[in-house]
Amino acid sequence: MTSSFYGIEPFGATPNERQLNHLKIGKKAFFHFGVNTFSDKEWGDGKEAEKLFDPTDIDVRGWIKSIKEAGFGLAIITAKHHDGFCLWPSRHTEHSIKNSPYKNGNGDIIREFTDACREFGIKAGIYISPWDRNAPFWGTDDYSLYYAKQLEELVTEYGRIDEIWWDGAGSSETRYDWGMWAGIIRKNQPDAVIFGSMGATPYVDMRWVGNEAGYAGKTHYASIDSSSLEVEVSAELNVGKIGGDRYIPAEVDVSIRPGWFYHKEQDDLVKSSRELDNIWFRSVGSNAIMLLNFPPDRSGRLARRDVQNAIESDRRIAKMLSRSMLDGAKLEASSEYCADTGIKNVLSDGDSFYASASDMAEAVISISVVAGEVYNTLMLGEVVELGERITAFKLECLDGQEPEILYTGTSVGYLKAARFKRGSYKSLRLTITGITAPVTLRSLSLHAYDEELSDHSGMARMELTELKSAEIVLDDDKKSARIMFGGIFPFDRISFMTHTGSEYRISAFDGSKYYTIAEGIARSYRVCAELDEPINTSYQIMIESSRGFQMDPQFSVS
Repeated sequence: MTSSFYGIEPFGATPNERQLNHLKIGKKAFFHFGVNTFSDKEWGDGKEAEKLFDPTDIDVRGWIKSIKEAGFGLAIITAKHHDGFCLWPSRHTEHSIKNSPYKNGNGDIIREFTDACREFGIKAGIYISPWDRNAPFWGTDDYSLYYAKQLEELVTEYGRIDEIWWDGAGSSETRYDWGMWAGIIRKNQPDAVIFGSMGATPYVDMRWVGNEAGYAGKTHYASIDSSSLEVEVSAELNVGKIGGDRYIPAEVDVSIRPGWFYHKEQDDLVKSSRELDNIWFRSVGSNAIMLLNFPPDRSGRLARRDVQNAIESDRRIAKMLSRSMLDGAKLEASSEYCADTGIKNVLSDGDSFYASASDMAEAVISISVVAGEVYNTLMLGEVVELGERITAFKLECLDGQEPEILYTGTSVGYLKAARFKRGSYKSLRLTITGITAPVTLRSLSLHAYDEELSDHSGMARMELTELKSAEIVLDDDKKSARIMFGGIFPFDRISFMTHTGSEYRISAFDGSKYYTIAEGIARSYRVCAELDEPINTSYQIMIESSRGFQMDPQFSVS
C-alpha cells in the first residue's frame, strides 16, 4: 500500500492487504501429521510404506474445534512433508493416502481439514514441502512441473485457501520454478499469503523468524532487506530492518512439544500455559504472528494437555486485553499533525490515528491514569500502512520526585506489548525518542497481565541421544557426526570418544546453518564439553574430529 493519509506520505516498505489481514489474525495453529507420526521420526526419508499411515480414531473436527476455543484464527496442515507422503489422494503419485489402510484407501485428510475449518470459521492453510525425498526425479527440471500439478490440486479442489507454506529445508540443494508455482497460487487463490524464503523470496508475503524456539527479537521489524531472506540469515530474519526494501511480517513457528510430530515420550514435555503466554508476548506482542504446532497422535487426536494449556493461555491473554486502564484517563501530546489526528484517536477501535507534527524530532505523550488502577503492560501500535517509523521509546512514571523508567524499547510496528513492574502508577510519560519519520500511532493502551500462580517449569535434564526420536549419522570417514534429537531440547553438556590429540569442533544448527558452540584439542580419549550457557534453540548438532572417532564414539548430550 502506498496511499497517503491526511497528506502524510508512507515511509519505507508497507504491507499489502493480504498481510494486514494476517497481522489481525495474530495466532495461527499448525498440525504436523503424516507417516512421521507412525514412524516416530521428525524427517522421513521417503521410503516409508504407505500402509504405515493408519490413524484409528481420527477427529479432525476436534482439532479445529479445540484451536477455535483457544483463540486461533487460521490453521495449517502438513499436506506433504519432506518424505513426500500426501494426505490427499493425489493423482500424480502413489505415495499418498489412497494407498494406505485409512478408510480402505478412500480417505482424504485435506478434505476433512478444510471442511472442519469452514464449519468453525477458521481460515485454512496448506503446508506443501518443496523437498520431496520420495520423488525419484527431485532435483531435476521435471520436478517443478510435478510439484506444480500437486499444488494445483490443493488450490483448486478444496475451496478457499488462505495460506501456502513453503518450508526451506533441503531446498538449498536444487532449483525450482518458484515463479510458476507462485503463479498457480495467485491465479487460483489470490487472497492467500505465501510463506517462504530463499528462491521464493520475490513472491512471499510472510517470512521465517530465524528460529523454531518461539520468539521474535526484542527489536523486530516486519520490514527487511530481501537479501536476508534469499540466504536465510537467521539473526537478520529475527530482527528485520527499519527501512528495509520489503515489508514481510514474520511467523514465529514453534511446537507445543519439543518435536513437530507426535512422540509419546514427549507427553510430559508439553509447554505450560505460562510458557505459551511468553511465546505470545514474543510473537504477537513483538510485531509478528504466532504459529503454534499441535501434533496429533497415532490415533489422530490431540492430546488433552496440549489443548488445555493452549486454552488456559488464551483465556489469560484475553482477560488482559479485555480492559485498558486508559479508560477515563487524560492524554496530552507534545504536538499533533492536524485536528483530525489528535492523541484521543489512539483510544478508539476505528481507523483514526494519532500523528505528531512533521517537524518534531520526537513525540511526548503525557498520561494521567485514574487513581487505583494496577497494571504492568503497555501496548503500542503504529499505522503500518504508512510504514514502520519508531526506533526507540521509553515509558516513565512521574509520581515521585524523579522520573522512574518503567520500560525502554526499540521497535513497535503493528503491535508491541511491553511488560514492566506491576504497580499503581498515576502519572506517566511516553516518549518516542527515535524516529525515521513523524510518529503515527493507531493504538495505545495499558493492561494488567495476571502474574499470579506462575507455572513455569524447568525441563529435567535428559539424555538426548537415547530418545526414540533421536538419530545419529556418521560420515564415511568417521570424522563428522550429526546428532538429531527429534525436537528442541535445552542442553549444555556434550561428550564423545575420539583419539588423543584430535582437534574437535561442536556446532549447533540454528535452522539454516551451523554455528560453533565449543572447540578444542582432545586431552584424553573422552571429550567432555560443558557450555557456559545452555542451547535452547537447536534440534541438532554436528561434532567434527580431525582424527576421527573411536569405534564406539559413545555420544552423550544432556
